[in-house]
Amino acid sequence: DFLDAMGAAGIRPVEPIADKLASGDPVRFRADGDKPGRRNGWAWLHLDGVPAGVFRHYRLGVRPVWRAGSDPRSLSPAERRAIMAQARESEARRKAATEAKQEAAAGVARDLWRDAGKPDPAHGYLARKCLAPVGIRQHGDALLVPMVDCGFRLWNVQRVYPDGRKLFLSGGRTDGLFWSHGAFMQDGRPSAGPLVIGEGFATMAAVHHATGHGIVAAMSARNLETVARAMRKLFPSRTLIVAADDDRHLSENIGLQTAQRAAESIGALLATPLPLGPESRSADSGADFADIAPAEVAARIAHAGSVGHA
Repeated sequence: DFLDAMGAAGIRPVEPIADKLASGDPVRFRADGDKPGRRNGWAWLHLDGVPAGVFRHYRLGVRPVWRAGSDPRSLSPAERRAIMAQARESEARRKAATEAKQEAAAGVARDLWRDAGKPDPAHGYLARKCLAPVGIRQHGDALLVPMVDCGFRLWNVQRVYPDGRKLFLSGGRTDGLFWSHGAFMQDGRPSAGPLVIGEGFATMAAVHHATGHGIVAAMSARNLETVARAMRKLFPSRTLIVAADDDRHLSENIGLQTAQRAAESIGALLATPLPLGPESRSADSGADFADIAPAEVAARIAHAGSVGHA
């Protein structure tokens, strides 16, 4: 009934969200008509007692309050306030629980980082990717990629195993975090040259190896625009380049689309690992900067252009 009410209001999730709603936590989702990568839909369903909830769509401006067995338009102001108060209380509890888990994970990350040693250059992942072990450590057979906030506080680590498996710490924060290398000099001043921002550790390590530029990895496509905006605040006048992953092998080229949005949002240049001519957009395989030769990486970063002209 709740999902039907959402549909009647014009909000239709593109993926199933019923199980997430049943958990009692607020749910962000991409709705029909949203651009790829956007999650303009929000819903929360309270199942204790009489089921009630709220749902919103930020682009459409839809903000109904719903209760089982009632037409949302017939709810009294007092009923609406009670439902909204329940939603706020639930959200506060969820936020507190999430923050507690993130703090616990941050403690684990600090312990792992403190106890880790220098990475083995022959580590299976580094060897396969032909990467130098810059800005990382190793704990057991796992490489540790530190993930920090804009105050450079360590919150999480990505563990990278020889077979390429990658894991964040359970319950750890990822939003707004990044891995950085060479962005600053030892005296704290920004390093010379542009700063290059991209998705993953391997991609950005390959860029640094080929160019020597300072680099920042957002660690996921979803996080790229958030991290790019944070870098613009840290470096308001610096030349910033977004190094895109080209996911043309997928039905939606998420890597390229998110990189284009990130670059546009901060006035950055855009570099791509493959040419973007119309004849190449239908190619079967994608690539990132760790998939191409260092000389080609350097050339494509050097010739980064405005969004739409990379």
